[in-house]
Amino acid sequence: MLIEIENLYKSFGSGDVVTEVLRDISFTIDKGEFTSIRGPSGSGKSTLLHILGFLSMPTSGHYRFQGKEFREYSEEEIARIRNKEMGFVFQSFNLMGRSTVYDNVRLPLLYSKRPESEWDSSIRKAVKTVGLNHRMDYQALKLSGGEKQRVAIARALVNDPDIIFADEPTGNLDSFSGGEIMETLRSLHDEMGHTVILITHDEYTAGFAEREIKIHDGKVESDKKLKRSLA
Repeated sequence: MLIEIENLYKSFGSGDVVTEVLRDISFTIDKGEFTSIRGPSGSGKSTLLHILGFLSMPTSGHYRFQGKEFREYSEEEIARIRNKEMGFVFQSFNLMGRSTVYDNVRLPLLYSKRPESEWDSSIRKAVKTVGLNHRMDYQALKLSGGEKQRVAIARALVNDPDIIFADEPTGNLDSFSGGEIMETLRSLHDEMGHTVILITHDEYTAGFAEREIKIHDGKVESDKKLKRSLA
């Protein structure tokens, strides 16, 4: 089992002012699954992603990653897992605008322990995977929105992680570009075997996954297998 969430709660604030964002969440995700976590704005889905990606701690309950409780990992182990085993794709791209596609994709390697002699081939492989060889030396600010998101995916791929976390990856894109991004994520799962965890509010986007966990008011409302969206 890759991920196990059991009776998980997350709240913010203290004293008389406490906001409970996640309430009694339980589910598991196996290695190699493509799972969407869908819910409206304010439902707690992004907070849940932050916990899954070791960006935030739960208030109570259990999160086991690869069979080990979240709280048992050292800070050094968490840093290694986030760099080597997890890739992140966000709605806002988070690219360095004046840097090239090549340099943006290289960024995670600067914090890795991989030999520098391997960097160039890894960067070029990741960029090729998302179909942007012809943009390798372009500044990120000169790219279209869809191209920027593909650079973000390449950056997430460069360390060959087990899991890709995608947080509203089509949120800033038109429907055509958004469809291309979802096809890219689907191919990463279908053809390359990555575990993909997608956060979205959109039913159509969620339908690219094999399974949907629906969140409402901080609780799991449903958890079901999906008939996948067609291109």
